[in-house]
Amino acid sequence: MLGKGKTRRSVLTVDEVYDGLDRAARASGEGAQTSRIAAIAGLLGRATPAEAKYIVRMATGKLRLGVGDMTILDALAEVFAGGKQARKELERAYNLTSDLGYVAAVVTEGGLEKIRKIHVVVGKPIRPMLAERLGDPGEILAKLGGRCIAEYKYDGERLQIHKKGKEVEIFSRRLEKITDQYPDVADLARRYLKATDAIVEGEVVAVDSETGELRPFQDLMPRRRKYGIEEAVEQIPTTLFIFDTTYVDGKDLTEEPYQKRREVLSRVVQSNARFRMATFAEVASVDELERVFEQAVQEGCEGLVCKAMGGVYQAGARGWQWIKFKREYRSEMTDAVDLVVIGAFHGRGRRGGGYGALLMAAYDDKDDNFKSVCKLGTGFSDEFLGDLPQKLRRDERSDRPLRVDTRIVPDVWLEPAMVFEVIGAEITLSPVHTAGWDVVR
Repeated sequence: MLGKGKTRRSVLTVDEVYDGLDRAARASGEGAQTSRIAAIAGLLGRATPAEAKYIVRMATGKLRLGVGDMTILDALAEVFAGGKQARKELERAYNLTSDLGYVAAVVTEGGLEKIRKIHVVVGKPIRPMLAERLGDPGEILAKLGGRCIAEYKYDGERLQIHKKGKEVEIFSRRLEKITDQYPDVADLARRYLKATDAIVEGEVVAVDSETGELRPFQDLMPRRRKYGIEEAVEQIPTTLFIFDTTYVDGKDLTEEPYQKRREVLSRVVQSNARFRMATFAEVASVDELERVFEQAVQEGCEGLVCKAMGGVYQAGARGWQWIKFKREYRSEMTDAVDLVVIGAFHGRGRRGGGYGALLMAAYDDKDDNFKSVCKLGTGFSDEFLGDLPQKLRRDERSDRPLRVDTRIVPDVWLEPAMVFEVIGAEITLSPVHTAGWDVVR
């Protein structure tokens, strides 16, 4: 492996880089973080500057090559599956396994015949099904055929839980393995998920230990640390609200209607205060939907997810089988706010190759600087997002601009210049954003 730098020749081989990154990825249990650091540091110590740059990007999963997963699937279909018309079948396999390398190996060796045999496997995270958004209950019911399941939308972190015997792994919405962050949830799944093998999805929510009331998503932030998880588990108890299943004891449920999947869930989930089914109601009128929505908000939820009773689980897809009905679509904020862009985050999946979200700030005239307020990732058209990198290129900076005050580090720093008008449901306290830090209590 030869770097571009002129000062020295690389002593690293491709195999050594692969092995080092593989050791870092497989490290687990006590001392895992130390092992990961040692593996990466060993590579960086022997790398040229150019090589070190790409080793870091590979380790963080941010190669920034502008090539999305769907582009890779298009290429595989063209070369090994008879043309781009086969992309849909490759995409189905990818959605069920979230493993692009595995799909590439299968189609290379066996073509579409083997691709069609790929199914859900416990231990391989499934790309999650996503919901569309609407703010009018009449429109929601019309989209869902006049009747739907209205399910509470909790303000927590979406988890995908895989149970195989006594072994439990937990994956985030972005399919990262986060079992170490939620050892209490893993233990609850072992005890109260009454199936030998299963994949279920739920929302984990922080709970007030004294009152039992649901706490905002921000209270889960300490769970993301590498250290002090035991203390966080004790200080911030949680409840898991389970809302779907895609596999139970040898049965792939992704093609089963939602109502059937809920019936299966009700048989395998032994509900208790900390591990239970998400609250839901079957509704067939605007008044009923409004009533369930208000009840959900009163109980500390964001709103509802309205689901087609006959809808299958569309892995990796955003469609009208699920529709979010949240407070921001009926904003409690009396007016929009003007915020300036100070950073950008690279997109994933459908947004790969561009920006997926922006870091927004408000101007503080007392300190004469810009303090972060929120990440902004919704309300954009695909066309607008596609144009953003070009529009913001002149504002890009290699380091944080001097007048920017934030605890969050984006993928790209931007000089405060472009202003957006932003609406939201409400303004809440944040442990990471700096606006109003010494003012709001």
